[in-house]
Amino acid sequence: MFIMTEATADPARLKFLPGCEVLGDGTLDLRDKTQAAASPLAQRLFAMPEVAGVFLGKDFVIVTKGSGDWQHLKPAIFGAIMEHFRSGAPVVCAPTPSLPRGAEENGKAEAVDRVREALRQVIDPELGYNVVDLGLVYDVVVENGGTVRIIMTTTTPGCPATNYLKRGVGEAASAVPGVEFVDVTLTYEPRWAPEMMSPQAKAHFGITDGGSR
Repeated sequence: MFIMTEATADPARLKFLPGCEVLGDGTLDLRDKTQAAASPLAQRLFAMPEVAGVFLGKDFVIVTKGSGDWQHLKPAIFGAIMEHFRSGAPVVCAPTPSLPRGAEENGKAEAVDRVREALRQVIDPELGYNVVDLGLVYDVVVENGGTVRIIMTTTTPGCPATNYLKRGVGEAASAVPGVEFVDVTLTYEPRWAPEMMSPQAKAHFGITDGGSR
């Protein structure tokens, strides 16, 4: 690859012509390393501390230097441009398609269901029934990045199984695929009552709708 250069009106900017298509349609002005994340070619150029800006056009690259002189900087830029095109990597990364909001919310709802199902494996040692149907799990929130926040309680404050249950809930949620971090918060507001049990749990314990056996 033979790369030519052209001077610009600004002595801090130099145009590089690699003799092939760079961007095709449009232009892309990248002012810092954060913006350069959109372009593998720009990332190579911004890896040089002297580079302060990269402008991509149809068949050219304009590099803005923040320091140094072109005599020493040009060979490094030639090398970065040649390495990029030899690698076969795209000049600009395709944007990651974003989910429609409805699809995103549906995905989180499904993740909540998976976590709740996993928590059914955690059994209260005193009652011998799972914490979800006992009504001990007040809320499950799935956030972006695989973070899950769980608010739970125990049947009574000072329950001897508190640490066991809290640890079990955290471990069960962590085992769900896609979960990266679990935060379990214990609360007694509101206080647990048998009425919070699921219909299946109430039937198991012989509890009527009035709360008595």
